[in-house]
Amino acid sequence: RCVFADGPVADQLVLVTGGAGRVGHYAIQWAHRAGARVIATASNDQDAAACREAGAEAVVNHRKPEWGQAVLDLTEGQKVDRVIDVEFGANLPELLHCVRIGATIATYSSTVVPKPALPFRTMMFMDLMVRMVIVYAMPEEAKLKAVADTQVALTEGGLQHRVAQTLPFDEMARAHEVIEAGEVRGCVVVTI
Repeated sequence: RCVFADGPVADQLVLVTGGAGRVGHYAIQWAHRAGARVIATASNDQDAAACREAGAEAVVNHRKPEWGQAVLDLTEGQKVDRVIDVEFGANLPELLHCVRIGATIATYSSTVVPKPALPFRTMMFMDLMVRMVIVYAMPEEAKLKAVADTQVALTEGGLQHRVAQTLPFDEMARAHEVIEAGEVRGCVVVTI
């Protein structure tokens, strides 16, 4: 939904923040599969490699100051058309530095800064679109399209899955603990 809610991304420059995370890793693949040029952010070499394997042409470290400028350095000044963002409040200052006028920021989380301050005038004069996405609020038509698109991608072998750990159903609590610890690289699968 974050990748396609505002139209096709073919030939666009798409930035995926937190590209090695569960959502980000799939977002890179979907955008790349749809013909976008993809830049991702990650915090270490292992995660950067996962982003590249998923289809990102370049990766910047979002733990370094002024990573928005690093995006522009990589693109030789070309600004980003669309952002798929994992941490809106914390990332917004850097995003404003590297997105074009009329860009879209599709975000699905703001945990670090749960009540972000919006620089309204700056964003207004950039004609920015901010889309806040949560799967539970998606229109039924969008859900059905997502399921159909996912089925096609899976049938064609077009999605990589990063499975970090598989646990039996009776260890569901442990699965939650592993995920909530924040150190897992990939998905935790619970078998039934």
